[in-house]
Amino acid sequence: MRDKYLIDANVFITAYRQLYPFDLAPSFWEQLVEKASYRIVIIEKVEKEIRKGKDLLLEWYERERSKFTVLGIPGPEVIESCRVIINWVNANEQYIPSAKREFASCADSWLCAYGLALGETIVTLETYDAEIKKRVKIPNVCREFRVEYIDLLQFMREIGIRL
Repeated sequence: MRDKYLIDANVFITAYRQLYPFDLAPSFWEQLVEKASYRIVIIEKVEKEIRKGKDLLLEWYERERSKFTVLGIPGPEVIESCRVIINWVNANEQYIPSAKREFASCADSWLCAYGLALGETIVTLETYDAEIKKRVKIPNVCREFRVEYIDLLQFMREIGIRL
């Protein structure tokens, strides 16, 4: 059984906007807190993405935030992991320069760095794409550095959410 899960902002945002809106699937959100809050890790950059919405998701997050592990300033091992990942991305000729810049400046690079440094599993809705050039995707980085990643449905299965 996995200990902790690093959650990508797209998991919360897509669940709220498209898959499990609060008015149609309140049990998803209730079970998320009941069954997994102590195993969910949210990094500062992901929290910032959630806060951009200023919507019901943010209201829910503010109410439940204290039940999650929220990580602030990264430690030296995370900073080093980020440096290693960014160096790999920059040296990789597959990606166009704008994709490299975007990845270096967004939460995804830090999420991957935390996964590498802490050995925790990343939960994301992104999928692996061997041919992608215009964007650096979390699963591509995870495969390169052997960081475990799963999608939302696998996460739900693992923590026991039943709708």
